[in-house]
Amino acid sequence: MQKKILTSRKSFPNAGAVPTESFEVTTTDDKPPSGEAPTAPVSSQSDRFHWSQALAESFTFLIIEQGYVVKDDFHWVVSENGIPFNHYWRDYMQSLTSWWHAGWSAGESPLYNYVGHPIQGAMTGYIWVQNDPKSEKLEFSNTKAYWISRLKATAWNAVYSTQWSMGPLSEMTVEKYGTKDRPSWNADGSYPCNTNKCYSGVGKVNIVMTPVGGLGWMVGEDWLDKNVAKRVEARTDNHLLIDTVRCALNPIRGGANILHGKVPWYRASRDAQGISLLSDQKSAVSTSQIPKSQAPSRGDVFLGYSYLGTAHCQNTYSGGKHVCNPLSAGASDLSGWNLSFEKKYLRYFGAVADFSGQYGGVSVSNFLFGLRGGAWIGSFRPFAQVLFGAVYTRNNGSATSESDTTFAEDLGVGVDFRLMRLLSWRVQSDYIKTGSANYERDNIRVSSGLAVRF
Repeated sequence: MQKKILTSRKSFPNAGAVPTESFEVTTTDDKPPSGEAPTAPVSSQSDRFHWSQALAESFTFLIIEQGYVVKDDFHWVVSENGIPFNHYWRDYMQSLTSWWHAGWSAGESPLYNYVGHPIQGAMTGYIWVQNDPKSEKLEFSNTKAYWISRLKATAWNAVYSTQWSMGPLSEMTVEKYGTKDRPSWNADGSYPCNTNKCYSGVGKVNIVMTPVGGLGWMVGEDWLDKNVAKRVEARTDNHLLIDTVRCALNPIRGGANILHGKVPWYRASRDAQGISLLSDQKSAVSTSQIPKSQAPSRGDVFLGYSYLGTAHCQNTYSGGKHVCNPLSAGASDLSGWNLSFEKKYLRYFGAVADFSGQYGGVSVSNFLFGLRGGAWIGSFRPFAQVLFGAVYTRNNGSATSESDTTFAEDLGVGVDFRLMRLLSWRVQSDYIKTGSANYERDNIRVSSGLAVRF
């Protein structure tokens, strides 16, 4: 038997900035109809840990981290014949041997070891928490349930940090720490090591500090959220202030929220049905209730004009600028096209394939793959992307055709402006780094054109 209960929006705290109004909620009696036996409760799929979502979020975080590290260590990534992962197994065994014989320190900045790695640990720990229905709503408390949930998150964090430090897609394999190809350095960072205290970038510190420090960071943010943020919420109706306090006190949880498809200030323990403080009631509507007239957001196809700016070359050993070789020097001030495809796999992140060609003194072709993150804010969608791939440069103007294919990294930002339901105009700028063991070439590529959403 169905019952209709008259209730009010005021009965749901933190349910969103909506007008107070009465509405009906339909419920059913617990008793089954006469003649029917009561049925046992069925375990819901939503009560289980969301493995695929957690793995997707962790892999996305890994690509973002590697995008940052590859930019700084680009020379070592391509140090053997300009090819990443060249002699993969040989180098990996050398790195593991170096790690085994290394001491506590990896030769990195203490700030990196004792702050950066705990932040990494907290981020991956929150990835576990937000994908575990039994953990996501737990606030700080000295209870068995809370501590078990955070210890499980620490175990997930330990697996991720071990892979980051010494796994198949780690700093050892990508940046070649601890290999013979990447010589050890002195305490001041200079090469080669000529003292008794040498560092190779591998050590025991990160294996310990990431999970232990990550647990401490998570507990600290949980404590601040319960004992400070909630008190602010109880004393004000200023939604902007509340959201700002939540973000300021829980910055790492905010980053994990974005990976999870939530706004940074979202709290599963208080925001019913995913309604944020700065959103309206419509944000809680299920996917099946979204009007068909709303623009799809599963991905897009972009085609536009592109311009490749002046090439800048750098000597990878001394760090000083030097004249580009003729082929690299010609890869400047070129015009052409840019074509990219994006397919969303998380709410704010999509897999990207990017192809472009620029022509002039030489011909440059880019083949890049990676991820893009962005979110619509009204009619605008700002985004950032990290891509890896290859750049093919060819000079057919001379008597002898000259060409070169090298590894490349693309770090880009841009914005889409919605023109109509399916069409947007895009403007983006990309920093493209390519080169070999002897030099690096940097270019800025600017592109603009139409993006068609699907």
